[in-house]
Amino acid sequence: MSATFQKYKVKRLLLTMAVFASGQSLTVGEDYIAAGQTPVHIQTKNATLTLNVDTLDRELDDATLGYKPQMLVGQHFEISTEIEVAGAGTAGNAPVYGGMFKTAAFGETLNAGTDATYEQLDDDSWPDATFYFFHAGRNHKLLGAQANISWSLANGAVPTYTLTIKGIYGGVLAATMPTPSFNQITPVKVGSQYTTFMLDGTEYAMINYSCDQSMEVNYTDIPGYEGISIDDIKPEGSIEILAPEHGDFDPFALVTSEAQTFMPVSCVHGGTAGNIVTFSNPQIQILGVSYGEFEGKRTFILPYGGIGKNTVTVA
Repeated sequence: MSATFQKYKVKRLLLTMAVFASGQSLTVGEDYIAAGQTPVHIQTKNATLTLNVDTLDRELDDATLGYKPQMLVGQHFEISTEIEVAGAGTAGNAPVYGGMFKTAAFGETLNAGTDATYEQLDDDSWPDATFYFFHAGRNHKLLGAQANISWSLANGAVPTYTLTIKGIYGGVLAATMPTPSFNQITPVKVGSQYTTFMLDGTEYAMINYSCDQSMEVNYTDIPGYEGISIDDIKPEGSIEILAPEHGDFDPFALVTSEAQTFMPVSCVHGGTAGNIVTFSNPQIQILGVSYGEFEGKRTFILPYGGIGKNTVTVA
């Protein structure tokens, strides 16, 4: 008897999620979708799933040579994916990916008719989530999931968030791919029409802007506790701008000065209400300077650390 192979395309994927809601009769870390919470379908790019496993070598003495059986422990899932940066369609509404920010240690504030604001937290108040990853005729379940998030805006490209999601292994079941209901807004490209970049209150010609929350997301399995936790957050990123006149901006002086200099940064992307996303931090520190080149033009490449808390505003 031979196994029947599965005729599925590589890109045939679907990611759904439900975030813990304290007002409902839920237990932290349970399967919120199975418990009745309505899941949200997330339109992703380049999504991959990995089962992470730790091995224990018992190192038993015997009379044979060669490889010995290992104990396979600490199984947990990890998803890596990208999501396009876009608004919610209506100013003041949460974007479809808002739950992602919640599980990545951001607090959500909805201002009716104005914006949805996501501000970096450090008080351990963020929720976990349940994720279903449908692929190849299977449903892969992640429980108690938390995520690290980063974003990248590169000239001429569609801006993206990148997420690394870790969750407790909740099983893999044969499942029919559900019919997706995606409500994400079409993004716009990074360029002069839609993107404005400012550093310390001055607008510069931006080539690239990126930030990574650089979160320490750990899977822990000890007596009395199994879960995913965010144990540190250290935002960092890189800025590339066309090099202005020396008298207008001297990053070398910032880096070589013994006085620590912190400055605000913001990047506003989008054109119409309902599809405008602003990334900001009140205090970043430039950590170095190097030269780059863009279409024959000299650029500054500036790595930085986020001293203040990052805020993402969807308006």
